[in-house]
Parts: sequence; structure tokens; C-alpha cells
Amino acid sequence: MKIFSLVIFAVVISLALAAPSHPAGDPKPEMAGQNYAQGEEKARQGKWGEAATLFRKVIEEDGQHYKAFNMLGYSLRKMGKAKEAIAAYNKALSIKPDYAPALEYRGVAHVMAGNKAAALADLQKLKSLGSPLAEDLGRQIAAMPAN
Repeated sequence: MKIFSLVIFAVVISLALAAPSHPAGDPKPEMAGQNYAQGEEKARQGKWGEAATLFRKVIEEDGQHYKAFNMLGYSLRKMGKAKEAIAAYNKALSIKPDYAPALEYRGVAHVMAGNKAAALADLQKLKSLGSPLAEDLGRQIAAMPAN
């Protein structure tokens, strides 16, 4: 009987530990997904300010959503805010260091800001990952005006 009680206890504990971090009925995971999808749609429409607002909402709900940080950076970059965009890409890359889209986009933001050395560092990282995005960034860097 003691072994049976221990088995039941172990099952109950393992189920409790495996439970989702948000209680049933909590809309946060669902809302993050909805806001992200809406943000992507606004970005496709070129509504960068609206997209940025939606991606910020996703980040408020899930501070580890590296794709939302990446898309926030993309939206900010499209609005001409290279410095803010780089900060968003840095956050995405602090969560997922090998996320190639954030590396490429950060490199493009560095090109916008005139920081060729930083853009080249992102290009090198993309090449080391074997990412085809390295070609796109390489073209952006090659098109930079000479100092």
C-alpha cells in the first residue's frame, strides 16, 4: 500500500509540474498569437506604426517572444528608427542567438546607421550559420557609400 501511495503521489506531482504556466481560461497565450498575426498583417500592409504597437503588445504578454522582438525591430527600421530597431534585434538575438532573420535585419539597420563594421560582423555570423540571408545582407553592405 505504501508503494501505491508513493506512485500516486509521484503521478500527481508530475502532472502538476507539467501543467501550463497560464491557468485554464487565461487568454494571454492566445492573445499573444492574435496580436502577432495582426502585427504581421499590418506589416504586410506597410502600416509600420500599427504593426509596432501590436508587436509591443505581444512582448508585454510574452517577454521571450523573439519573433515579436524581431518584427518590432523590422517595423521600427521601416519607420527610419535604426537605433531603436537595433535594440529590438539585440533583444531577439539575446533570446535566440542564431535567429538568422534578426541577424540580417540588424545588419541592414547597421547599414542604415552607417556602421559598416557592425553590419560586417552580422554578415560573418550569417555566413557561419550557412544562412542564405547572408547574400541579401552582403548586397546591402556592398551598396553602402564609401566613407
